[in-house]
Amino acid sequence: MTKTSYRGLVLAALAAAALFRFPSLGLRPMHHDEANQAVKFGALLERGEYAYDKSDHHGPSLYYATLASAYARGRATLADLDEATLRLVPAVFGLGLVALCLSFGTSLHPGAAALAALLAAFSPAMTYYSRFYIHEALFAFFALALLVGLWRYTERLSSLAAMAAGLSAGLLFATKETSVIIIPAAVVSIFLAGRLRGKTAFGPAVRLKISGEHVFLALLAFLAAAAVLYSSLGRNLDGPVDAVTAFKDYFAKGAAPSLHAHPLGYYLGILVFSKSGGLVWSEGAVFVLTLVGLAAIIARRSESIAGRRLGLYVAVYAGLTTGTFFLLPYKTPWNVLAFYTGWLLLAGIGGAFLIRAARKPALKAAVLVLLAAGLAHLGLQNYRANIRYPADPRNPYVYAQTSPDFLKLVRRVEDLAAVHPAKKSLLIKVVAGPYEQWPLPWSLRGYQNVGYWKNPADAGTLRDAALVIASDENASLLLPALGDSHQVEYYGLREGTLLALFIPDALWNRFLLSR
Repeated sequence: MTKTSYRGLVLAALAAAALFRFPSLGLRPMHHDEANQAVKFGALLERGEYAYDKSDHHGPSLYYATLASAYARGRATLADLDEATLRLVPAVFGLGLVALCLSFGTSLHPGAAALAALLAAFSPAMTYYSRFYIHEALFAFFALALLVGLWRYTERLSSLAAMAAGLSAGLLFATKETSVIIIPAAVVSIFLAGRLRGKTAFGPAVRLKISGEHVFLALLAFLAAAAVLYSSLGRNLDGPVDAVTAFKDYFAKGAAPSLHAHPLGYYLGILVFSKSGGLVWSEGAVFVLTLVGLAAIIARRSESIAGRRLGLYVAVYAGLTTGTFFLLPYKTPWNVLAFYTGWLLLAGIGGAFLIRAARKPALKAAVLVLLAAGLAHLGLQNYRANIRYPADPRNPYVYAQTSPDFLKLVRRVEDLAAVHPAKKSLLIKVVAGPYEQWPLPWSLRGYQNVGYWKNPADAGTLRDAALVIASDENASLLLPALGDSHQVEYYGLREGTLLALFIPDALWNRFLLSR
């Protein structure tokens, strides 16, 4: 591959990644998990308040990274924030992940690196969760940074490389508790690929003279990054301790059956093939190229010994992480990013192998056409997943997604507040369980008097409220008391879940007269 071709492919990958990730970030309604993270970030933005909650919310890196986005866009309060400001953060890290695919140096064939970057840029799954204000895009970025850091250390054996690997691990740990899977998998993989002693089918014996000083520096960088963030920049000294004790709860959550328990092949259905309501979804091109890459690595078809070891390193890492996440009963679709990065690197190796193996010009041209067709198909799927059907339950990347119908409820509240004498100071009472309340705290963030209760009995009198929003179950309990004096409208919150809006007749009549 010529330098010009490589540079062209790299620019194409970065441009495609940006084009898929940044436009229309506010298109999809806020998921309840996004809203939860947003409100927690609001406390950090407005009052500088953040304390790690070991029972929920994951690590602090997302919130501190979002400060940069909020400051850059001139946002100082929760009410000032919008979806684009928040989702810009995972989008930037999603773009960064594409760039990291190019960071393994000369050990990774330039064609393999460029193709891996292109596949990561075009992948609907990687794009969808890079437009999602949760921890996953950051987690995948730091996981790949750790893989790169460990590999570059084996090449250089320098203090700086050791510290870079340790820093990546620390930031990964400060992002999400499932780092307990990724970090050991990466370390085991690099040692197996290096084969510190004895002959190996992947090249001559290698003896890595890892110094105690380098190990110390890596651990120091790891602890510094994790401690600074988990301690809320030194303001919460219990945070680092909580970060360690949290693993007990997360181990139990990951192994126990729950609402998020899914069968062994759940992730394959998301990534390889699914069909719902007449829509077919597949990232099969990546899966096929991943298998080709594995076959090429096993057959030792790399051009260099370093390339063979890198291939083994990536293959072992992908196998360990994929197997672990497949075996855990607790599964959510965004968890695919943790292991899918390994697939994408293997797919890049597989595609480059096919190009090199095609000796005849006609055969090489056919391979290139097939690869281009695979990228085009991923691009089409990407558009459908992120622009055309971003909140549609038929979309395999959608999971308990807030319905677009919910935005009609938000707009109705805005219209009613506009004609109420108190405007946005009107009293709104929300009577719903925690699962039905979100994302209301985000959507109603601009209103000064909003209260939340799980049960009608705890909310006191409801006739003093300008508006009452209730879960479907609670609405049936409120109808006898409010039905004769209120208009009732129902809106979809998410698939199978409704919210009821109770509007006093006086306010309703005022609203009708204003139209």
